[in-house]
Amino acid sequence: MIWKSLKMTHSLNKKYIPLVVLGKILAVSQLYVSIIMGSMILDMVIGRQAVSEIMRLVFIMVISTALLIVGWWGVENVLRVMERELISKMRQAIVEHCMTLDYEVLEKKETLEMIQKAGDSINSGGGIGNFYYNLTAFIEYFISIITSIVVLIPLFVPTSEKVSGLTGFLNGWYSGLILMCILIVSVVYRYLLARRMSRIGQMQFEKNIDLNRKFAYFFNLIFRYQKGKDIRLYHMQDKVLNGVVENAKEIENNGQWMAKEERPYIIWKSVINYILLLSTYVYVGLKVICRLISLGNVMKYVAAITRMSDSLGSMMESYNALQIKGKYTSYYYDFLNIKNEKYEGTLPLEKRDDNEYLLEFKDVSFHYPNQKEMVLSHVSMKFTIGEKMAIVGPNGAGKSTFIKLLCRLYDPTEGEILLNGIDIKLYDYEEYMKIFSIVFQDYQLFSFPLAENVAASIEYDSEKVKRSLIEAGFEKQLKKFKDGIYANLYQMKEKGIEISGGEAQKIALARALYKDAAVVILDEPTSALDPVSEFEIYKHFEEMVQGKTSIYISHRMSSCRFCNRILVFDKGKIVQQGSHEQLMSQTGELYAKLWEAQAKYYQ
Repeated sequence: MIWKSLKMTHSLNKKYIPLVVLGKILAVSQLYVSIIMGSMILDMVIGRQAVSEIMRLVFIMVISTALLIVGWWGVENVLRVMERELISKMRQAIVEHCMTLDYEVLEKKETLEMIQKAGDSINSGGGIGNFYYNLTAFIEYFISIITSIVVLIPLFVPTSEKVSGLTGFLNGWYSGLILMCILIVSVVYRYLLARRMSRIGQMQFEKNIDLNRKFAYFFNLIFRYQKGKDIRLYHMQDKVLNGVVENAKEIENNGQWMAKEERPYIIWKSVINYILLLSTYVYVGLKVICRLISLGNVMKYVAAITRMSDSLGSMMESYNALQIKGKYTSYYYDFLNIKNEKYEGTLPLEKRDDNEYLLEFKDVSFHYPNQKEMVLSHVSMKFTIGEKMAIVGPNGAGKSTFIKLLCRLYDPTEGEILLNGIDIKLYDYEEYMKIFSIVFQDYQLFSFPLAENVAASIEYDSEKVKRSLIEAGFEKQLKKFKDGIYANLYQMKEKGIEISGGEAQKIALARALYKDAAVVILDEPTSALDPVSEFEIYKHFEEMVQGKTSIYISHRMSSCRFCNRILVFDKGKIVQQGSHEQLMSQTGELYAKLWEAQAKYYQ
């Protein structure tokens, strides 16, 4: 997974990893320049060399260190910008993948969970950002180890003189081997402790995924003003507050658990470091006493050994962390690797000025994923070009599912849907959808300017936007807006305008009219409108959909009188079809019952 993450990083920005290496070389160099030259200066002072020579070396050390620091600072700043860009590109990739996934795939519980994990893998402190932190740390420690080894070589090389006793022992290779054994033991022990801590860290990350999801939910409840009225009207403040408190306690308990698990690691790490440091001082000090090295070299060798020890242990920890963090990034890859399940057609759609597109359901049956019961069962029918058709029936009869299949949000379980005699699966999906203007019952408006909501684009024809709004019955409201079609909807932006449900429905209808597609589908197009507005809309329907195929789904049976044909759904089947007069003549059947049941409330 580490290699995979590196390849991904390189593909996103080819300069990042080379710059990391350069930055860490500069970081390590400035430290060792100070250590090596500092020891040389100390020896020169002890040896009472000329002040001018000492000051010359001091000047060289200061200038060299300053240049290295400036270079390192510049590279680090560039890297921070690159890291933000990398993470931004990853977030963008998640968004783009969400937008391109089949609706059927996106709706699955498994997919929603993977989206959450993918998002947390980037946004969480234990995710991809932490992976980059450990990657840069690993490179720095590796460079530091190599540099330390080069500096330490003279310490363990015996002098040419033959000496005995303690001096002979210290001058031999075996004394250095003892110190190296202590160093290796300390590093291995730190690595084993780090592995345990990384596993604990992974467990905490897994816990935080659920906690973050809960936090996002309560955040949405508290700070989204649209939900505030329900909380206040039904006195749910205590319930919501209790949820916040419980979630906060879980977060606190998780943090306390992590701190408790970390405590032994921190203590033992300090003990090990102390033992190694003490051993290093004893070894180097004895070599100074036996005149095997100069006093100035004490600082250099102690610093090099300490640095190498810390770097070895930290590199092991970083490598182990990279493995764990690499697992976090697997959530990101797993989500991006989700494939669309629907067949991707490539057939171009025939451009027709006459809008003569013939749609046909041919023995179509369908059930939703993870369900066995058919929502639609053996539905067969054709759309006559230019006809106005209403779809009615009880709740759960299959009306909305019928439209979802027509728009290819789902594919039929059995049977096929044809456009001009060709299975719609074979068409390029984007081209196929160009023939539809749709207003679903659960339509969405966005905190964008009014014109962009209507045009569904940042580029639009202003006059066409105005005309669509007027046709949708929004003329009076539009005149009230100071900024006209450029007014921002909702409170996400400055001077955002709040609109009613009826106003929002008219804007959604205007969006469908603006698209000017061959087939217009309206799901409960007037449910939020007052009777007068509803009458005005229906009065202009004929003009709005002239030359187009129009489909209305409505619980208001009065809309049926504007239509040439009515389909009556019940339990996933078309149980009746015909004109209003024809269906009303079928006394005792479902359509007549629905009409009479609704009509009595207006008598």
